Amino acid sequence: EIMGDTVDELFEVRNALHIGNYQGCIVEAQKLEPTNPDLANEKNVLMYRAMVAQRKFATVRAEITADKSSDLQAVKRLANYLHKPAEKADILATIKKQQDDNISMKNPVVANVAATIYLSEQNHGEALRCLHKSDYPENIALAIQILLKLDRLDLARKELKRLQTLDEDATITQLAAAWVNIAQGGDKLQDAYYTFQELMDKFTATPLLLNGQATCYMMQGKFAEAEQLLQTAMEKNSNDPETLINLSVATQFTGKAPEVSARYITQLREAVPDHPFLAELDAKEQEFNTVAAQLGSH
Repeated sequence: EIMGDTVDELFEVRNALHIGNYQGCIVEAQKLEPTNPDLANEKNVLMYRAMVAQRKFATVRAEITADKSSDLQAVKRLANYLHKPAEKADILATIKKQQDDNISMKNPVVANVAATIYLSEQNHGEALRCLHKSDYPENIALAIQILLKLDRLDLARKELKRLQTLDEDATITQLAAAWVNIAQGGDKLQDAYYTFQELMDKFTATPLLLNGQATCYMMQGKFAEAEQLLQTAMEKNSNDPETLINLSVATQFTGKAPEVSARYITQLREAVPDHPFLAELDAKEQEFNTVAAQLGSH
């Protein structure tokens, strides 16, 4: 992969992370001997982020010692946040301080981690504030995901244009374009489906890409086709939260017994107990029970 005149030494490592091939990312990173310290640091950032995605929190915490770069400290902060619920308040306070110092958020990795943590807290406004004005492709892509969660397709499209101007052919740009196409729906779903397919053909099928295709199918009402892709994703990683969530939905529409859908949610609780989806689900159930109790008492 050529960027300007220089070869992008980290292409394989970065690309594997972006398509959700976390083990591939780690293996590639361990093979690579970058030509300068900045690249070595970036390689480690990508590798440890893949480990965080695999929920290998203890390894990340042990290996990123206090003498490592501020980029790596940020990745460690994310591992701590996800691993130690008791530390969440302190970590949020640290991020708040970083936002206020007018320097920290200029570091794209620090900003990305801060936004990821806010997103996990369902604090979309602060997450966007961390990413504001970033020219780092990954941060623009994260901003696009957040804007789509907020149903701001107009702003997501604007950010996508900015990303395409920066690097049209990058995998992260193609993924972002596919998410925007999914949000637009209609005949754009086909475009998104083909983007995921192209990335699979070029690289490898991952739960992330298979879930992308399954989402396209579900939005077209093709639940059986979606379920088939999701079962393939399960074979690759049986603890992937997106796969479990999508299967719990798809199986409700393919005539499976209710306990099948419920089982996927139970598996999600076991694999990722603090997943935001579960918090929303529990809040809805709580609301339902309250209403049911009120109706019952009349």
